[in-house]
Amino acid sequence: MAAFMAAAALLTSPAEAHAATAATAEPSCKPYSLPVRLSDTGEATQTMWGELCQPRDRRPTTVQLLVHGGYHTHTYWDFPVGNGYYSYVRAAVAAGYATFNVDVIGAGNSSHPQSGLVTGDAGAVALHDAITALRDGSLDGQAFTKVIWVGHALGSFYAWREIPRYGDVDGAILTSALSGYNLEHAATAVANTYPAIEDPKFANSGYDTGYKTTKPGTRGSMFFYPATADPAVLAKDEELKDVVPTAQTTPAAPPYGIRVPVLLVAGAQDWLFCQGVTVYDCNDSASVRAHESGSYLPEAKLQVAMVPETGHDVALATTAPLTDSIMLRWARSVAAP
Repeated sequence: MAAFMAAAALLTSPAEAHAATAATAEPSCKPYSLPVRLSDTGEATQTMWGELCQPRDRRPTTVQLLVHGGYHTHTYWDFPVGNGYYSYVRAAVAAGYATFNVDVIGAGNSSHPQSGLVTGDAGAVALHDAITALRDGSLDGQAFTKVIWVGHALGSFYAWREIPRYGDVDGAILTSALSGYNLEHAATAVANTYPAIEDPKFANSGYDTGYKTTKPGTRGSMFFYPATADPAVLAKDEELKDVVPTAQTTPAAPPYGIRVPVLLVAGAQDWLFCQGVTVYDCNDSASVRAHESGSYLPEAKLQVAMVPETGHDVALATTAPLTDSIMLRWARSVAAP
């Protein structure tokens, strides 16, 4: 992984190259509303929204399932600031992959059932249905032969539940999801949320009180590191903030049963998983890997990349080009486009 980071750093201007590629490589994208279940024995009564993007000149054989974190939507992976600079979707499509960028159940354009129903297990079942649709061609009429899970925070925790249970992906890039955390910051994070209907943005949403959102002005300190925070991104992130059902925040069991290759990516200044955490040194990827490897089987071939001077939202930091490069280099080693 150090070699991946070094290679990315040796680019003449990784940030400018990334911005130019992302801006010019306009993907072909189409939205879908996919019927999904909340339990293995239940009916497909909910709808998961997602956008399938791919190169205009070819149909890839591998699709990356992009699963956002809590209090975000699919826009996390395709952020509308910087003309593609903060778009992992554009970077992945430019590298030849297809992406299916979803809103998890209880967020964005997807269904918002009673909050208590949207447990971690329920969300995992729904995401399994999405993967099944990608693999059997029922999403758009053409089947993908390989699927790579790309998660952020809550989207990575879903992978901890879904992948051991179904074994339906070929690899996983799990960002901002480590096992150590700052207890004081975790308590602050809880205090920084309130029922979404108390927020002007969601006052008329009809959500029950179990749907939570972040209080105004709290996201910057939790999700970003000042040295790599773009003021325009901070403002847009506050505007685009979303909700999380309370039941969804129940911690997932460690990912003991994952049997496919895994790359862990995190910001070395992650407010929750790095700052003040002593069980590993976030400035040393080997230290983090030594600690995290206890939760993964040998088949995971665990690799770890810590992005310097970067906070929790790795895709929205000014270091996003480096993060994208690391993720895509690893993806190519697991499944070619």
